[in-house]
Amino acid sequence: MDTSDTHPGMTTSAAESRGEGRGAVWSLAVWRKTWGDQRILLLSFACLWSVFPWLYLWLSAQIPMPAFQNVLLQVIPEDWQKLSGVPFSEVATYAGRVALAFVDPVVVLAATVWGITRGSDAVSGQLERGTMEMLLAAPVRRTAVFLTQALATTVAAALLCGVLLASIWSVVTFGPWAGKVEPWRFIPPAANVFGLMVCMGGITACVSACDSYRWRTVGIMCGFYVATLLAKLVGRLSGSLGWVGYLSVFNAYEPQRLVGGGPEAWRLLGHYDGILLGIGLAAYVVGAVIFSRRDLPAPL
Repeated sequence: MDTSDTHPGMTTSAAESRGEGRGAVWSLAVWRKTWGDQRILLLSFACLWSVFPWLYLWLSAQIPMPAFQNVLLQVIPEDWQKLSGVPFSEVATYAGRVALAFVDPVVVLAATVWGITRGSDAVSGQLERGTMEMLLAAPVRRTAVFLTQALATTVAAALLCGVLLASIWSVVTFGPWAGKVEPWRFIPPAANVFGLMVCMGGITACVSACDSYRWRTVGIMCGFYVATLLAKLVGRLSGSLGWVGYLSVFNAYEPQRLVGGGPEAWRLLGHYDGILLGIGLAAYVVGAVIFSRRDLPAPL
């Protein structure tokens, strides 16, 4: 890559980067590489989410519904309903118990890890590995490289949520609680998981576009994850600091509220995913602009 008229120790300048890759805006090779990079993680999470609902519901079914309702409605203090986000009377139903799977760490952490892992590889991960220089040496624009990563991450997230929904659907239809609840009720919660994955992926990709080290990008996002989770808890538990909850992206992740069925569930989904998808897509756009204009460090 031509490094003339650049700062010492830097490759192409921002002005040059806007003109690089003339002729080819999209590259099939970049698309294949991106899918190859995420193939193992995609298959691992697909296997995890295809098995988890069956294991979760089988274990949950070991506790009879009357015993579960007795513990939830009589033993657990009523103030703890603030943590649940929905009344315990709604959780103590078959649909409510299935919905608990969507707030289980296996789902929430996996969705977050997907966004952070793939988003951090958008720029800083490839700079750290030294593969970005090879990509930009091809006739492809920086924005094409970045948006290919964003599109592949988002499409794969949709596939994973499809696997999760199919597994939930099958276990509700044929599992220990077959006929107790309608499986279509869990389409909105699965869509809410997709919104969370896009949101975390977009924010991470935006941070990655500003950085040159993947470990630092991951560290920043881990701190963001803890901070936003604590903000939601503080907002739920503190009356005077309730406004803090609105600073958390997890305030828009409420799959338990989306299993009621009917127009209300879809209205809430539109509100929650509107926030999550809006933040994620806006972050991808900002990240693409930053990456297209920034100077990149010279390869060592």
